[in-house]
Amino acid sequence: MTTNENRNTIVVMTLCNRPDYTRRVLDALAACDDSEQFPVAFSCEPVNREVIMLAKAFRQPSFVNVGKKKVGCNVNTYYALATGFGEYTRVIALEDDTVPGKDFLRFCDWGLTQYENDKSVFSISGYQRTPQAEVGFRNAVVRERWFTPWGWATWLDRWESVRSMWPGDDNEISWDTVIDKMTRGDRHEVRPMLARIQNIGAVGGVHVPSAAWHAANHYNPYWIDTVPGIRCDEWHEVPAVTTHALRKDHPC
Repeated sequence: MTTNENRNTIVVMTLCNRPDYTRRVLDALAACDDSEQFPVAFSCEPVNREVIMLAKAFRQPSFVNVGKKKVGCNVNTYYALATGFGEYTRVIALEDDTVPGKDFLRFCDWGLTQYENDKSVFSISGYQRTPQAEVGFRNAVVRERWFTPWGWATWLDRWESVRSMWPGDDNEISWDTVIDKMTRGDRHEVRPMLARIQNIGAVGGVHVPSAAWHAANHYNPYWIDTVPGIRCDEWHEVPAVTTHALRKDHPC
């Protein structure tokens, strides 16, 4: 089966003022397996010309929306998702500090197809704080009642179930906390035991107090791009107790 065979999935990405991070994420996205199969839509805050130019220079097909004024992460994320779901039924969401691994898009495409009719699943996540002892679980996934906003994907009906309670400006609670603690309900995320996303946001993040804190809590040295192995074309779900890296135990 061809990746994004039905052409019903789009990648959306929020951008603001970190060009070095933006460049790394876009380079990785362009290098992803089957990247050319996915249209990309960027939602850019109007604050950094270099970031905007990087988005506009990204390969086609891509669409770049630059806001008329700075709106903050909550609203910009809403715009990005609403744009994607305005034309497509499945969306993969990235931020300017979430680096996709080489098979991230294929993984999301598999998960979106595999779990589309399982209404107990809210999202597919590419991030996992993979322990060294678990790097051999290359094509295993687990589910947990959680929501991780770093490299994730979902469906139109799930989006419709959360959009009405989306928070406004950034003086309110963060959008991902609202999903995790309120609008997701009891629904799960499905994520790989070997991470497909790297979080590089050590500098300039709203909720990251220091680079040292980021290194201790977010950065993951063990993920698909640092662990050699054969290509995965299929994944399978294993019991959540298989991993020692459940987010409820390591919430950062």
